[in-house]
Amino acid sequence: MKIYYSKEADAFYLRFNDNQVAESVEVAQDIVIDYDSEGGLVAIEVLFASEKANVEELVIQAFNKVMVEKEPVG
Repeated sequence: MKIYYSKEADAFYLRFNDNQVAESVEVAQDIVIDYDSEGGLVAIEVLFASEKANVEELVIQAFNKVMVEKEPVG
């Protein structure tokens, strides 16, 4: 996964894989999702990112493990 922010374009781009983009769909104002030819998620782009978040304080966290709580059985 790759994360890009262009200050010049004021766009945040989260790329999940290297698949070729076949279709881009604006799912909300200034939020674009890119799909490959199989309908799989390729990327998410946020336009005018500085209007939606403080991009100067971009923090990226990585998790070694993700815990999922399950409801008790029985």
